[in-house]
Amino acid sequence: MSFAYALLALNLIASRQAPLGVQLHIRLTAPISSYGSRAGDPISAVLIAPVVFSTPTADAARAPGDQVLLPAGSLISGTLKSVQRVGLGIVHENAALDLEFNRVTLANGERLPLSARVQEVDTGRERVARDGSIRGVRPTGSLSYRAGGYIRTALQSEIHAALAVWAIRTLLVQVPEPELYYPAGVELTLSLIQPLYAPRAEAPVAVEPWSSQDRARMDAVVAAMPLRTHTFNLNRPARNRPADLTNLLFLGSREDLTAAFEAAGWIPPDSANLRTNIRRIRAVADGRGDNAAPMSTLLVEDSKPDMAWQKGFNDVSKRHHIRIWKQPETWQGRETWIAAATRDVDFAYLRPGRAMTHKIDENIDEERDKVVNDLLFTNCVDLVDWSERTDVPTVSRNATGDPMRTDARLAIVGLRECSAPRSISQGETPARRPCGSGLQRFARREILSLRNDLLRENIYWRSYEGIRWVVATIRGRRERTQDVPPAYPSTYELGLSSSRSRAFRDMLE
Repeated sequence: MSFAYALLALNLIASRQAPLGVQLHIRLTAPISSYGSRAGDPISAVLIAPVVFSTPTADAARAPGDQVLLPAGSLISGTLKSVQRVGLGIVHENAALDLEFNRVTLANGERLPLSARVQEVDTGRERVARDGSIRGVRPTGSLSYRAGGYIRTALQSEIHAALAVWAIRTLLVQVPEPELYYPAGVELTLSLIQPLYAPRAEAPVAVEPWSSQDRARMDAVVAAMPLRTHTFNLNRPARNRPADLTNLLFLGSREDLTAAFEAAGWIPPDSANLRTNIRRIRAVADGRGDNAAPMSTLLVEDSKPDMAWQKGFNDVSKRHHIRIWKQPETWQGRETWIAAATRDVDFAYLRPGRAMTHKIDENIDEERDKVVNDLLFTNCVDLVDWSERTDVPTVSRNATGDPMRTDARLAIVGLRECSAPRSISQGETPARRPCGSGLQRFARREILSLRNDLLRENIYWRSYEGIRWVVATIRGRRERTQDVPPAYPSTYELGLSSSRSRAFRDMLE
């Protein structure tokens, strides 16, 4: 017995532990769906961001040293624990999936036991329950369907009007697909529910990417970069407001950036015009996604972005996005690009600038790190470094009043020619199968609509729903006014003056 305990102690000494709650960011490598998948089916994913833990360094002036516990590219596998299928909608109104990830396979083939639950489906409209199961949305809860319900309630006494409403609902209003479908490439966040033990590796030797002289020049380049974006008002330029903070600096050509972002699964947004605006309105009304939705224009030193990228899924209210501006400075023959990355997490209404805007995630560092990890995963990056910026406030607001919190660091990413980026899946992804025949989908829509009409098309439910919206709106406004800084700090606090910027550029020359 004592020998067994000794072996256990030696094993713990030779390993490192990831505690409960540590997040694993993964990307599916094979599709799963509530309609086509079955309980017990295997599921597979790849780790797209390394799991690291920090150890203090001897030099207090340096940042803590990060040791990799699980490297990006590790394979995460498991089984589909349970599936709830909508079918014809007679028993269930919404779909559900329960994913059980139970194994990690390292690059050397070593397998480690894993116990983790799903914490988030990235940019998805679905809800993740406390037990980690994924719950699909109720298809009759879309904005367009609810609006049709109000019209029907108002005209309920007239049979011809009721028939007209039914025809509109059946022929024009598209009820969102209730079944869940996640193709290869969909990203999820897992959370450990049991400690994970990984083999202990030698601590990595910190390698300074530049000499002390190059470091000083890079610090000067970073200091010359604009710290903040501003809104764009063509008719009233004087009313432009401070907006997102810049948080990334890219080194490389336009072609390098394009290849890297495309390999990482990001796509450029469409230009705003009548067609794209109508498409976006339909996406909002029907409760679906729009991967190429236009982005609002922000300025850096009165210039529009030279390029923009975004990553979305099945919810138009959520997306990752980044705007990028080319800078006049170069670094060792490379072009330099300043960027501002934030994540949209919901819609917001009646705020400065527009009647409806996106609300961003308060922790903008997570989006900065998301961009870095996505590009690293593609093998298109040859340099990653960080620069401290004392002029950037750690707490501020964007142009529409959303709070922003940051550690004030700028991520510096060097890009190289990317001819063979890392793939997210092996082989070709099978085409999505329709969730039933056309007749089955029509029957399901009618059954779900009938269920919804019996339960919710009455004055009691509509009164409750209206009161709930009012309470949620009031509560949201109160929360936005608590524990946040002034909306628009001065230009001196949040940006480089033009004279200071020119001084740094003169020093570089």
